Order: sequence, then C-alpha cells, then structure tokens
Amino acid sequence: MKHNEQESVSRQSDQILLYFQDRFNELIQDDRMEDAIAIGDEFLEWIKGDDDTVYLYYNENELHQ
Repeated sequence: MKHNEQESVSRQSDQILLYFQDRFNELIQDDRMEDAIAIGDEFLEWIKGDDDTVYLYYNENELHQ
C-alpha cells in the first residue's frame, strides 16, 4: 500500500473510531445501555473482521502504541 493510500485509510479508520466512540457515549448518556452494547459489538465485529481475510485498514503496531 502506498504511503498516501495508507494515510487516507488511516484517517478514515480514525473517523470511524471517533464516530463509534461518540455514538457509544451518547447512548450511555441517554441511558440506552442495550443500544450502546450493540454498537460496541458492531465495532468489535468491524475491527476483527473475518478470520480468513487480510484487512489493510489498520496497522496492528499502531493500535498497540
């Protein structure tokens, strides 16, 4: 993946993460715990992906940092 592509994908992933965090916090504040858990599950499903597919939208080393 080229550097510009990598930056674009990284930026998009960051935006998605921020959306999930904001939405999760809104749901918690509105006392909608089941909905917050559901969006958390959706995020985990998105970040994990399928076991047999290689995803290039995140760098595991960056996540650890």
